[in-house]
Amino acid sequence: MSGIAVVGAQWGDEGKGKIAHLLAQDADMAVRFNGGTNAGHTVAVQNDDGPNGPEEQEFKFHLVPSGALHNGCTGVLGNGMVLEPLSLAEEIQQLHEARDDRPDVRISAGAHLILPYHPMVERLEGALRELDTTAKGIGPSYQDKIARRGLRAVHLQHPETFVERVVGNVEHFRSLYPNSPELKRLDPRAEAERLLEASQAFGEAISDTIDLVNGALDDGQTVIFEGAQGTLLDVEFGTYPYVTSSYATIGGVGVGAGVPPQRLDRVIGVAKAFTSRVGAGPFPTEDTGEVGERLRGTGENPWDEFGTTTGRPRRCGWLDLVALRYAARLNGFTELALVKLDVLSGFDELKVATAYRQGDRTLEAFPNDAILLEDCEPVYETLPGWSTDITGCRSWDDLPRNAQRYIQHIEDAIGVRISIISVGRASGATINVPR
Repeated sequence: MSGIAVVGAQWGDEGKGKIAHLLAQDADMAVRFNGGTNAGHTVAVQNDDGPNGPEEQEFKFHLVPSGALHNGCTGVLGNGMVLEPLSLAEEIQQLHEARDDRPDVRISAGAHLILPYHPMVERLEGALRELDTTAKGIGPSYQDKIARRGLRAVHLQHPETFVERVVGNVEHFRSLYPNSPELKRLDPRAEAERLLEASQAFGEAISDTIDLVNGALDDGQTVIFEGAQGTLLDVEFGTYPYVTSSYATIGGVGVGAGVPPQRLDRVIGVAKAFTSRVGAGPFPTEDTGEVGERLRGTGENPWDEFGTTTGRPRRCGWLDLVALRYAARLNGFTELALVKLDVLSGFDELKVATAYRQGDRTLEAFPNDAILLEDCEPVYETLPGWSTDITGCRSWDDLPRNAQRYIQHIEDAIGVRISIISVGRASGATINVPR
């Protein structure tokens, strides 16, 4: 048995897709356990057989696990996800075109659906609450789940019930928002029929994934559990209310894939060598000046800090070790994957936040209080930088001494060893640290 969880250690966008894809090359199964089309995983793969010689291929997934790109690796969409049927059908087709064989994708019967009225409701509520969401309908779908009026993937196998439930839910939301032109124009029966037709592309894949995943672990197979978003966006433990609507921490594996914690052998946190976040909410180490702009990039390069799903520029700043310690404690990381270390090349000095200052108090623990966190200023420690381009480094010894010191400083601060270092977006631009 080898259960390996890959969890975001910051505010999402940490590069979990690359790490999960790398780990899944020798895996039997890759499982997504939370989120929906609000998550974007970009994987860059070296193709040695391109028409003009070796070339880099880029794949962007929002629902299907990154590991499913590998032939022989079953992709599982767990019950903790929310799925938009049209997007799912399109993504499975893209995966089919990218692989040599028909992809083996399984969909939990218990995964809830994002339906046409959910984005409309999110836009209406978002305008009132100023939460700056992706407006993909994620929150309203999870709301329906908790309110017990949601529709699950299994309902697609019961067409009459599905249509009637969609009609009933649209009537419910029309009563809540009687002045919404979008809801008034929506034809619920026609939309339900359209989704039923789209589901024919994946209907046979809807199954009991809890038994499937646990059975794979029983058989000694390697299973990668791929999370979406990150610890600080978790609906319970993140900077509430500026969070996502699902469980993005290690607890999401149990809730969203039906796997008990003792079945996990490794819990790998993924963190950038600096910090970023998208959207509103407190961000103590955010730099709105030259440093933040330099870390973000201009958007001209695929690796610049702009959202995979929305294209929105990410807010950027120095590495926050207070938040990273919090993530390590919550998730019980057995190791850390540090990505985008190459972005720090060329800085004369690097800063890391070791504590916060709030009024006359110094806080060393991350506060689970977004109002208090807004009032916190980082206490920085300064480390020497390096000028060498490290994108060609492939071993620990290849790294400049100051880059090694930076990594060791992070390890000492959070008490977790760094086992994987990413120095570029391609899968090969990776250092495995056997220490």
